Order: sequence, then C-alpha cells, then structure tokens
Amino acid sequence: MANTEHTSGPGGSRRLAEVKSAGPEGPRPVPSAEPDKWAITSDGYRLALYTRGDQSKPTVLCVHGFPDDHGVWEPVAELLKDRYHVVLFDMRGAGRSDRPQRVAEYSVSQLADDIATVARTVADNGHVHLLAHNWGGAGAWDLALHPVDGIELLSLTTIGSASAEYYSAWVRDQLRFNWQHLRDLFGTWSINTYMTFFQVPVIAPALFKVGVADAAMSFAKWKFEKGKEPDGYGHRLASRNRDGLRIYSANIYSALFGAKPARHTGEPRKPVPSLVIVPENDKLFPPAAQAGAAEWAIDCRIRFVDGGHWLPSHQPELVAKMAADFIEEIEERQN
Repeated sequence: MANTEHTSGPGGSRRLAEVKSAGPEGPRPVPSAEPDKWAITSDGYRLALYTRGDQSKPTVLCVHGFPDDHGVWEPVAELLKDRYHVVLFDMRGAGRSDRPQRVAEYSVSQLADDIATVARTVADNGHVHLLAHNWGGAGAWDLALHPVDGIELLSLTTIGSASAEYYSAWVRDQLRFNWQHLRDLFGTWSINTYMTFFQVPVIAPALFKVGVADAAMSFAKWKFEKGKEPDGYGHRLASRNRDGLRIYSANIYSALFGAKPARHTGEPRKPVPSLVIVPENDKLFPPAAQAGAAEWAIDCRIRFVDGGHWLPSHQPELVAKMAADFIEEIEERQN
C-alpha cells in the first residue's frame, strides 16, 4: 500500500536536502532556449535536449506535460544543478522538438519510449532519476511499469499526474456503490470535460491557435497558483505547442478502457521507488484521482502539498527540496 503523508508547504515536510534557493518571490529568468544536443526517437523524430550541471553526478531527467515545454522545469533545474546532472527536453509536439502529425504518434507508450531514448542519450547505462509533470508523468509511469532494455530508472517523482493504467483502475474502483467513491469520481467531471473538448477536431486546435487556451491558462494560474511564474515563460505557450493536443486523442479513452493492472501483490518485476506529489489545489487533475491512482503502485509514497497544478514553475523551491530529499534517500538505499 502506498504511504501517505500530508505536507503543507516547504516548512511542513520532514528534513529535506539542502538546495540553493532563488528566493520565494524573486525573478526567475528563463535561460536561452537553444538546445545543447538532440536525441533521435525510435520513429525518427528529433527531441531538443537541455543540460545543466556535472555529468559525473547522478542524472535527474525532467519531463514536462501539455501544453508546456522544458521551460516549466527551468526554475527547478537551476536549484538542482549544483548537486545533480539535470537534463530537460522538449517532448514531441512542443518547444524545439519535432511535431509528428499523426495522432497515433502521441501514444503514452511512444512518450515513454521517447523518455527512454533521452535517458540512453544523456546517462551512463540509462541510469536516471525521473522527475515528471502532467502527461510527462503518464509517460514516465508507463516506462516504469514496462521497462525496456538499456534503461534503469532509479526513482520516479511525479506531480499533477498518474499512471494511465493505475488511473483506469482507480476509476473502475469508484464505480462501486459507495458514496465516498462516487463523490471522488464526480469530482473528476472537470478533467473529463476539458479532455473531451481537447479531442474535438478543427475547433480545439483553432481556439488554441488564436489564444483562447492561453487566456484560460493565465486565469487559472492567477486564480489557483501560489508563487510566481518564471519571467519570460508562458507567453502564448498553448498556442505554440498546440500540436500536443494529439496526446488526448491518442490516449484518453483507450487508457480508460484498457486492461486493468494487477494489484501490487505477486508482481515479479522490481518496482521503481516512487514519490507522488499531489497539489491540493490542482484544478486540472483532481487530487483524489492522483492519490487514488498512486495507491496501486509498488514502493510508492504520496505527499500532499499546498499548491496548484503548475507547482514546478510556481513553487520550484518546494519541488527541488522534496525531489532532492527523495533522490538522496534512494541513492543511500542503493549504496
């Protein structure tokens, strides 16, 4: 069973590893978005990579979601780069990376394969600690649950996300006639509504292109986020990265009605130690769904924090401390 602990802000957690702080309200400029190197995916597309820190140190690979690009992790990377080799990349359909045009090319399994490709490119023997947000977390979970050759995931930390398989299992559990279960399931109506809308052809891409989605995101961040977005990040982000809308059509209903995973008993595979950080004020992926899905995982702990969906960009000090603490614990466990 997953371990649950409530953490309200940076001071509420147990002792966390020290990392350099940029200050809670200071400006967080985004460095130049010129890639340091490129990785070529298994189906022939280019992914833009951005590296920070010493390559001889443990590698922390940061994976973003939709409609973000690598910049959502820049504030966290700046805080971790003195202790780790931190790697960011633009997922397919975002930032400087290539933008496949077929919906099938955005499946969660393909996103997982892209993560594996990057890991092989930047880390010795593919040994990485994954730090993932939103759809990046779904891809990371898929890689953890379905390992591939040449990759060893040392740990997995996700924010505002869940495994597609575990989320499907959680939804089915909620359908049992139990008031608490049904209430939690009803709480996902907002996510079901916008995810369904994102799959409407022509109309959804057109609204993204003209900036409607950016305006909605700006309002949501102003209304629900704590902290401050990095200077220079977020301008027309949804419009620029709208190719990533194909993620929803490629995955939503196929994941929801896919095969139900085995509960964490009798599993022959070695579990990846995982930390699920659940922002209590996440309006895009309800906390009950995040925590409920995580309870299906092996060797997993759940931490609730005071924040919104875009925790990495708005509260990087909190994320960096929690991630560093967890990574150090795993590194010590393996030595």
